[in-house]
Amino acid sequence: MSPDKAPSIAAVLASFAASECRKAVRSLADARQQHRGIHEARKAIRRLKSLLVLADEPFADAMPVIKAILGHLAEGLSPLRDAYVALNTARTLAGPRPSPEWRHVLVKLEHRSDGRLAAALHADPRFLKRRRQLRELAVLVEGLPWRTIRQRTIDAALARSERRVAKAHKRATKAATPANVHDWRRKARRLRMQLDLWRRVQKARGKTGHRHVQGTKERAHEMSRLSDALGLKQDLRALRVVLRSFREPDAVAPLLEQIRVELKKHRKKS
Repeated sequence: MSPDKAPSIAAVLASFAASECRKAVRSLADARQQHRGIHEARKAIRRLKSLLVLADEPFADAMPVIKAILGHLAEGLSPLRDAYVALNTARTLAGPRPSPEWRHVLVKLEHRSDGRLAAALHADPRFLKRRRQLRELAVLVEGLPWRTIRQRTIDAALARSERRVAKAHKRATKAATPANVHDWRRKARRLRMQLDLWRRVQKARGKTGHRHVQGTKERAHEMSRLSDALGLKQDLRALRVVLRSFREPDAVAPLLEQIRVELKKHRKKS
């Protein structure tokens, strides 16, 4: 692609933002794999927010409203996704031949996950309300001042994200509370999404050969490994909390011990 025919950064970002809105709507409309659809919708919402944050300054007037909408949508879907993650984490720990204790807990976790989904669908059949909110959001996003975005806008935003990851890392190292570790993971994940997005923008513009793009790819992989490792620990701790909430100390004791061993193993790796 010749330089004079390459689309602008603003045009590519606007196109990607519209695409994420459509992906979120389609994912919530997936009646065959509803848990997967919820997961994919939440990912699209996170990617959209990560993209828009790259233009926090030129979008300053509209961002409070848009962030509130995205936050409300993500918050409403989180309990559904969290219950399903707890079930999948337990399945992984239980292995192909679950013990009687794991079989008992897996049934309870399945009922918990399916129950939350059923309650959400009762309150919002087929997620029609959420899908309408996403379509309305897409209109707001389309009307943003995309043409004001420049290369320096992106560079400044990526630098801010890098500083935020560094600060969150420092806080988590000083005090490894669940909140601090979660914040570190969240900021690392956002930076990874932004770096991945920037590589896609450059590819769409025919700029993939630049050395900076290769460095971005390596940094994105680093952030991906970090967020995955932190996410696994978070999932194990969340499952531990759920098991304790069942108030069956004798039944869950060996399972809690298995989780403790797993967490210790991953602490040594990190």
